[in-house]
Amino acid sequence: MPRLTREQLRQELEQIAHRTIRLTLTTNASSYVSFRPDRDPLDVRLQRAFLDAPDEVLVGVGRWLGGRLRRCPDVVDRFINCPPPELAERVHTRRRDLKTEGRCYHLESLLERVNRRFFGDTVRVRITWGRRLPRRRVQARTLGIYYRGENVIVISPVLDQWLVPQWFVEFTIYHECLHALQSAGERPHGTAFRRRLRLHPRYGEAMQWEKANIDVLTSCIQPAQQAACRVHRTDDVRQLGFPW
Repeated sequence: MPRLTREQLRQELEQIAHRTIRLTLTTNASSYVSFRPDRDPLDVRLQRAFLDAPDEVLVGVGRWLGGRLRRCPDVVDRFINCPPPELAERVHTRRRDLKTEGRCYHLESLLERVNRRFFGDTVRVRITWGRRLPRRRVQARTLGIYYRGENVIVISPVLDQWLVPQWFVEFTIYHECLHALQSAGERPHGTAFRRRLRLHPRYGEAMQWEKANIDVLTSCIQPAQQAACRVHRTDDVRQLGFPW
């Protein structure tokens, strides 16, 4: 039984944010918090796990919704990346059909290459392409996610196009393999993680490529149309998923 009802959660957040909130609860395992800051009342979509979130997490969410914080607070980020085991099981309950064969890249083969080269075949995870891209441009996109409850890496289909070099897809898989090797209570992007990430021989090149190709990575255009279409930004939408 959750600690709070939907109405109790909405009231708690309204008191902290000092905003009228229209709350929708979801079972989305990749987007925990989504809201449009320019709406009144404030339309907020939260993962159902927040019904059991501790008070300090709710305070962080409320302050973020109220505009007193420009980015997601660390306490909320930690809750999303390393929820208590009982909540993690509740979030990751849906059965996932794995799709490893893409238009351009076969993820299972790339995972085998990365695992053999960098981890000595010690990483035991599954991998799949994520769902199709939304029909609008986004401000930011999560390129990869490791779901500990399912032990599966999900790669954004935006990487399944020839404009994205294979080595960059492999770097993204390497990044998520590092998450798979972390303990449940370890800070996802802490000092030890960043140190291991920088050991990748193309780390600097990957950071530069991502920055130079942000339009490709945040586009709503399907891969086959990418080279021929021009895309435009939509309204401001702040959404938090798992940081890749």
